[in-house]
Amino acid sequence: MTIVLIILHVLAAVLFIGPTTVAVSTFQGQALKAHAGDTRAAGTAALLHRITRSYGVLSILVPLLGVATMATNWSVYATRANFHTAIAVAVIAWALLLVLIIPQQRKMMGALGLLEADEHDPEEDVVSDWDRARSRLSMFGGVFALLWVVMLALMYINF
Repeated sequence: MTIVLIILHVLAAVLFIGPTTVAVSTFQGQALKAHAGDTRAAGTAALLHRITRSYGVLSILVPLLGVATMATNWSVYATRANFHTAIAVAVIAWALLLVLIIPQQRKMMGALGLLEADEHDPEEDVVSDWDRARSRLSMFGGVFALLWVVMLALMYINF
């Protein structure tokens, strides 16, 4: 059972965290092009935002499967600090995604007029400095990706 859970855990990470990381890393460039009037980039930005939101939420399966895997052999996994540290790093990455990245993307999407009417708040969805917004999202995206690399390394080292 442990092997099946590990396979599902890694598969969920590849299927959900990978696309989320790519979408987070490329959204701001497309949003900036859309702001300059590129309609194709607007469509791409909308798609990347949907991927970030949906796959980011679905990536909760990764830690759930990880905890299920730990439960199959708790006496071994409970004493390994690298797994506990990896969980903490993953929580930080999801907090960054949910608290900073997705709201900033939504704000940019609203400023571009690419949100549904029920999602759009004209008072909140204002971007005064597009270059700064792009830079901030690039920084957050880089930190998000780095946290996943650190988490991956922690899963495979033993200390």
